[in-house]
Amino acid sequence: MSSQPNLAIIVRSDRPESVYPALILASTAASMGVKVEIFFTFYGLKALIKGGVEDIEAKFKESLGGEPRGVPPLKDLLNMAKSFGVELYACSTTLEAMGLKENILLEGIPVVGAATFVNRHIQGNSRILIF
Repeated sequence: MSSQPNLAIIVRSDRPESVYPALILASTAASMGVKVEIFFTFYGLKALIKGGVEDIEAKFKESLGGEPRGVPPLKDLLNMAKSFGVELYACSTTLEAMGLKENILLEGIPVVGAATFVNRHIQGNSRILIF
């Protein structure tokens, strides 16, 4: 059993108020030495689909009536998380349920099932956040 702290984040919504904090918390935790994995499922999967972060960011700008202040663009947050070693996973069941093919995902995103993700975090000292 690892003594390193672990954080499992589940993103199930494509709403900006879910995706932005998930990526900000993931990057922050990873920069502090926490092992972080994010599982994108249901509509949250949109953040890992080509063009998806741009759509989510456009919703955020629209809701604010302009550019967000003090928050990097969502694409930068995604890249920052990856640069800090955050592992991003797409839900295989969601892809199948929605009739989507893996080739619509951003490059290098592994597809895993819920059982695989949960099994990685049910033992040890993982904390789970759901957005």
